Order: sequence, then structure tokens, then C-alpha cells
Amino acid sequence: MLTPLGKELRKLRIDRGWLLKDMASGIGVATSFLSGVETGRKAIPEGFVEKIAAWAKIGGAELLKLREAAVKSQREFKITVKSDFTDADREAAALLARFGDMPREKRDEWHALLKKSFS
Repeated sequence: MLTPLGKELRKLRIDRGWLLKDMASGIGVATSFLSGVETGRKAIPEGFVEKIAAWAKIGGAELLKLREAAVKSQREFKITVKSDFTDADREAAALLARFGDMPREKRDEWHALLKKSFS
């Protein structure tokens, strides 16, 4: 099954007439690796979307769409604890790292609250 990023990459390839091997070669990765990223079997490396954007010469709304799809496809996220964080801030960051352990209803509530907080 394709991840959101995989769907966007496949659409990009179809729209431009590229094969999977063309894109993989263009960005300097193995075809199997690119396929793994698209299906979620491989983690998305740092700078991956930017590498694709540079090779495919895309920007603006198209690049934003790829970035959003990459975020939705990530399996792991890094939480940076800044030097000015209080103990309570650090505890909150640690609790956020356990987001997936919450029941679905609570995750939905937190998602709505966080989305509203960053809007």
C-alpha cells in the first residue's frame, strides 16, 4: 500500500512520464529503496523531499504538497528539547512521544487541540 508520499511521487512520475527507476537514478538511490519509501517499508531520509524537488525542478504549491505528504508518511518524529525548557516542558514532550499509546478517541481530541493551537 502506498503512503501519502508514495501516492504523490507516483503521480509526479506518471504526469512526467518517468519510471520508478528514472526517479531513483535521478536522486541517487536504489529503485528498491525508493519503492520502500513509497510503501512505508523504509523511513524517509532527511532532505529526501528536497532532493526530489531539486531533481524534478519543482517548487511552490507542488513542493508544499510533497512536504505535507512526507509528514503524513513519517513513522518517527524527533522532538527537540530546547535549553530553556522547564521540567514540565520536558515532561510534556515525553508524553507527546507516547501519543500512539493513547486510545483513538483521546488521540483525536489531542490532534484537534494541537492543530488548533498551531493555526
